Amino acid sequence: MRWKINHVLALSLIIVFGWACGVAAVENPVKTGEVIAKIRKQCYAILQQATKSEEAFVRSGATRAVGESEDPNLIPLLEKGAKDFYPTTRQFSLQGISNLSKQKARTLGRERLEDSNVWVKSTALGLLVELNDTDSIDAIKPLLKAPDRMVRLAAAYALVGLGEEEYFSELTRAVKSGDIVHRFQAITYLGMIADDASLRQLKDLLESNEEQVLSASLKSIGERADMELFRPLVKLSLHKSPTVRRNAVLALGYLPPKAVTKQVKLVCTDPDPLVQLSAALAMHRLKSTQCINTFTELMEHKDFAVRASTARVLGKVDIPDRTRLLAKALGDSKARVRTAAVRAAGQMGGPEAFQLLIQMLDDPQEVIRAYAAGNLLKLIQ
Repeated sequence: MRWKINHVLALSLIIVFGWACGVAAVENPVKTGEVIAKIRKQCYAILQQATKSEEAFVRSGATRAVGESEDPNLIPLLEKGAKDFYPTTRQFSLQGISNLSKQKARTLGRERLEDSNVWVKSTALGLLVELNDTDSIDAIKPLLKAPDRMVRLAAAYALVGLGEEEYFSELTRAVKSGDIVHRFQAITYLGMIADDASLRQLKDLLESNEEQVLSASLKSIGERADMELFRPLVKLSLHKSPTVRRNAVLALGYLPPKAVTKQVKLVCTDPDPLVQLSAALAMHRLKSTQCINTFTELMEHKDFAVRASTARVLGKVDIPDRTRLLAKALGDSKARVRTAAVRAAGQMGGPEAFQLLIQMLDDPQEVIRAYAAGNLLKLIQ
C-alpha cells in the first residue's frame, strides 16, 4: 500500500525544514491543512509552468511528472501533452494517463492510434492492452498492414494481449529474422505477453551468439526466470559483454537463494560498475546483505551515469542507508543524477521522501522541480 502523508506529520516536517511555500510554520495543527494546500498549489503551479516550456525536453519531463503525481486534477495537462508536437511528450502523456483516469486513458489511447509517430502509436497500442480494451480490436487490426514494421509488430502484440492468439506467430517470425531493432522489439513484446509460450521462445533465444539478442531476451525473461535456466544464467553472468552479464545476474536474483547466492556474490566484484550494481540489486532480492556496500561505493563513482543508475535503483531497494544516499544524490552537480534521485525518492515514499522532495522544489533545473512537484503531489493526496 502506498504511504500517504498525514497533516500533523507534514507540519512537523515543514517546521524542521523551515519551509512552507512562503508561509511561516505554525504550531496550531488546525492550520496544517492550509499549509498542505499551499504546498499543493505551488506544485500545481510548477507543473503547469513546466508543461508550457519552450524547451521540448522540459515539457516532456514535466508531462511524465504529471503522470507520476497520480492526481486526477491534472488530467487536462496530459490531454494537452497528448497533442504536443514533440513525440516524446505525447508518449509520456499516454504512459501516465492511466494513473489518473482509466476512462481518459482509453480515449487518448484510441485517438493516438492515428498518430504520425511510430513510437507514440506503439505506446497507444500498449496502453489499450493495459486497459484490456477489447472493444478496440477492430480499430487495431488495420495496423497489421501499416507501412512501418514497428507498427505492425505493436499491433500484433496488442491483438495477442487482447486475446487474439493467432497473431502470436507474427512476433515469433520477427524474433528470428530481419533488422535487429525489429527483433529487439519483438523480444520485448514476448516478455510483455508473459505466458508459457512466450517464455519458451525467450529461453530458446539464450542459445544465440548475438549480444543484443541475449541481452534483450534476458531482460524480457526477468522475474519469470526459473531453475531450468540456472546453468544458462550462470554461464551468461560470465559473458564478455557487460550488458549480457548485467541482465543475466538480475535474472539470477529471482531464483532460490540457496541455489544462486554464492554465484551472484562473485559478480559483485565485476570490473564493470553497472554489473556490480545489478549484482547488488540481485543480492538484495535474495535477501542477502553481503553486497550492500556496493550501493554506497557506486554513489561515489566518478562517472555520473553510474551515480544516476545507482540513485534510480535506490527507489526500489530498502536498505538502511537509503535516505542518506538519496540525499547525497539530490545534491549532485549533475542534473541527471538529481533527476534520478527525485524520482527514486517518490518511488520510496514515506516521511523521508517528503523531507527529500520538498527541498527540490527550489532546484535550479525546471524539469527537476517538476519531478519533485509531481512526486510530492502523490505523497500528499
